[in-house]
Amino acid sequence: MDNNPTTGEWRQLLRLVLAQRLEINAIESALKRAKALTDAELKQIRTQASDTAKAWSSNDNDDVLTLISIHSSSNATMLVPPAEEQ
Repeated sequence: MDNNPTTGEWRQLLRLVLAQRLEINAIESALKRAKALTDAELKQIRTQASDTAKAWSSNDNDDVLTLISIHSSSNATMLVPPAEEQ
């Protein structure tokens, strides 16, 4: 079985990541305008998210694409690595 992603799969992944980044930027802007979060709080959230992603994907056997899929769900949280949706 070939485990190397195709160009189309990479582009699809990059589009997903870009869409999520744009969504997050819009949410952050709305939270800042509503004075719900400060720039420092947003920076702390980004740092924690980056550290969590690094920890959850540090092993070569970690299925990062599945993690992305699970965390793209509207019910996703960052509390613990969630089980696959049923």
